Amino acid sequence: MERLTMPGPGGSYALPPGGEAAAIRRLGQFEDAYERLRARHAEIAERMEAMKAQGRQKSAQFRELLGEKLTIQNMLSLWETYGIR
Repeated sequence: MERLTMPGPGGSYALPPGGEAAAIRRLGQFEDAYERLRARHAEIAERMEAMKAQGRQKSAQFRELLGEKLTIQNMLSLWETYGIR
């Protein structure tokens, strides 16, 4: 990924002149992706709870959902490490 910002002192960031539009577009795309991951995580949790209620914890579908849920949790945890919530 091409970096749009330049790290500054004390955890600040700066944009090169004229880079505002590209930075705003990328921030919007990131926020869309983040919201979609959070929503997908919630969807998976609901489906897994329904499957647990049916006693389907050993099914292939349940295990696939568990793998996807853990992957999303890892991504969100990584972003939280950088203060993104």
